[in-house]
Amino acid sequence: MSCLPAVIYSTEIKPEWLDYNNHMNVAYYVLVFDLAFEELLLSLGLGGEGAKSSGISTMTLESHITYDQEVSLGQDVEIRMQLVDHDHKRMHLYFEMYVRGSRGYLASTLEQISVCVDLNKRKSASFPEEVMAKIKTLSQQQSHLERPDNIGRKIGIRKSSKKAFWRLTDC
Repeated sequence: MSCLPAVIYSTEIKPEWLDYNNHMNVAYYVLVFDLAFEELLLSLGLGGEGAKSSGISTMTLESHITYDQEVSLGQDVEIRMQLVDHDHKRMHLYFEMYVRGSRGYLASTLEQISVCVDLNKRKSASFPEEVMAKIKTLSQQQSHLERPDNIGRKIGIRKSSKKAFWRLTDC
C-alpha cells in the first residue's frame, strides 16, 4: 500500500497563471486546489450539477495554504488529497501539490474545512446518506495513511531574543 493518497487531479501550468516573478501566482495555486476539490465532490456525488438538482452543496469554512517551492510555466502538477476527518456535515481535507517528473517535489499544500450546505435554506446540513456512505468508504480506504505533519499549524512570525530593527529606529 502506498503511503501517499491517490492523485485526484493533474494539470499543466498555463501562461496566464504566471505573475511578474515568472512563476505561478498565488491565486492560481488556490484555483488548482479548487479544481481538485471539485473532482473530489464529483466522486462523492456532489459538485455543480448535483448542487443544481439536489440543492445540496459544500462551502469552505477555513483554509490554510503553504507555498513550499516555485511552480513554473509548462510544469505538470498533480494533486493528492487526504480526508483527515469528517462528521455528518463537515470534512477536514488536506491537499498536496507535487510537480511531476524526474526531479519532482512538493510545491504547495492546502488544508481546509468544508461544510455541507442546504442551498435553499442557506444553512449547514447533514450530508445525504449516499454521500455520507462514500465519505465513510473514502475514510476507510485512507485509514492506513498517517496524519500529515503539516496540518493544524498556526501562522505567525517567530520572535527572536533581539529587538526588531523597526523598534530600535521608530522610538
